[in-house]
Amino acid sequence: MVQERIKNCIPCQAATQGTMAKPEPLKITPLAKAPWNEIAIDFVGPFPSGETLLVVIDEFSRFPENEILHSTTAVIPKLDGIFSRQGIPKVVKSDNGPPFNSAEFANFASFLGFQHRKVTPYWPLANGEVESFMRTLEKAIRTVHLEKKNWKQEMNVFLRQHRATPHSTTYTSPSEALNSRKLQTLLPQLTEVPNPEADNSIHETDSEKKIKMKEYDDKRRCSETSEIKVVARKGSMVTAERGSQKDTRNVSFFRKIKATFIPEDATVDESDDPIPHSQHNLKQQVAQPPPRRSQRNRQPPKRLRY
Repeated sequence: MVQERIKNCIPCQAATQGTMAKPEPLKITPLAKAPWNEIAIDFVGPFPSGETLLVVIDEFSRFPENEILHSTTAVIPKLDGIFSRQGIPKVVKSDNGPPFNSAEFANFASFLGFQHRKVTPYWPLANGEVESFMRTLEKAIRTVHLEKKNWKQEMNVFLRQHRATPHSTTYTSPSEALNSRKLQTLLPQLTEVPNPEADNSIHETDSEKKIKMKEYDDKRRCSETSEIKVVARKGSMVTAERGSQKDTRNVSFFRKIKATFIPEDATVDESDDPIPHSQHNLKQQVAQPPPRRSQRNRQPPKRLRY
């Protein structure tokens, strides 16, 4: 009885930590159809030097681009410079942060003609490709800081190695998947003729890896499909409406409870649940708790007596 009432108590559930609903089964994100069609962007930092990195990653090839920022408001010129080198993508995916939620960025997207897709609020896993790369990049840069090295120069070394290393999912290096050629590094390598079927191989290996990852993750988290019915739903992104307010969150932020709502114009009839007269007297007779300070008699010291 008590457990059931607590489960149906909205304030209790809102204030309880660590009791979120079971996560939904992992949704497999389809791979982009071609290189640089869909990209993901985000910020990492600030670092001890006070600077922030704009991270851009191609979701097909996993090819990363970085730009150093002194302020996150300078994102549009830096992003425009990347587009001048790699071309304008069809879709740009980001979170709902102020730089990406501004009217200036909306005008920038409209001018260049790309679709700006915002992920589920407060759910960074929806932008998992760039989040995963940022963790690795941030760890490398902070390690360089501890070694008292030039982090900007070492970052270029890291990017060169990352772009030339075959990805664990596609078995193809990001540089080769994006530009159809292997990146020249200090390691000796054989010159090979470009393989026109490389894109098909990337799609196949990406699909196989994601299916295995989904099966493992669903089993590890004991995920269950949610039965919540709301205003709008796209995959695990849920839009709930209450009056004139709409909130968009991941489905794990919602709980299903049996709540009884009382209309605003309803009145409470005092005769429905009368309180016996004896209980009124009992409330009046309840003794007040004694004060916490000591009740002994106190006298001033002799030197202060007159």
